Amino acid sequence: MRKKLILHGNLTDGGVKYVAQRYAMELHLTGISARGPEGTIEIEVQGEEQTINKFIEKIKQGNQFFSVQKVDESIIPEIPEKIFHIG
Repeated sequence: MRKKLILHGNLTDGGVKYVAQRYAMELHLTGISARGPEGTIEIEVQGEEQTINKFIEKIKQGNQFFSVQKVDESIIPEIPEKIFHIG
């Protein structure tokens, strides 16, 4: 399964893309994170559905540098890839 996530919130100075990469690597997920329009972060994450849901819950928690108010989710086609990278 592959999901596209659009994160909304206070994301400007929190290193969200790098945190997403770390969580994805810990959970053995692949994908990409990149800055989206209007202060959002766009993440594509691929793996088992339960593991993706764990990833989403972790990223929603934020940290001392960023907070997530809303996550838009959609299922997108899977692609062959081996790592999670930052775009």
